[in-house]
Amino acid sequence: MTWELVLLLAAITYVSRAAAMLLLPPLPDRVRAVLDRMPPALFAGLAAQAVVVPGAGLGDSATIAGAIGALLVAPRRSLLACLIAGVVAYAGWRLLFP
Repeated sequence: MTWELVLLLAAITYVSRAAAMLLLPPLPDRVRAVLDRMPPALFAGLAAQAVVVPGAGLGDSATIAGAIGALLVAPRRSLLACLIAGVVAYAGWRLLFP
């Protein structure tokens, strides 16, 4: 992947999102309420995908600790907070139980 391609993809993503925000009418309240509830469910789905290994059951204990750490802060609805909590829980588990 070249830098030109990365910049082109970034520009397409930015322009399409900016155009949607500026040109489309506001969403109805019911649709907005449904969309506002999606981030915690998405975080839970990502955590479950990371914890369950196909054909082998649960993943290693550090990965489970990281998923639990991320899920504990998921109600804050901040991806950054979930990522930080997951990494801290994962690293803390690895330090305590090498």
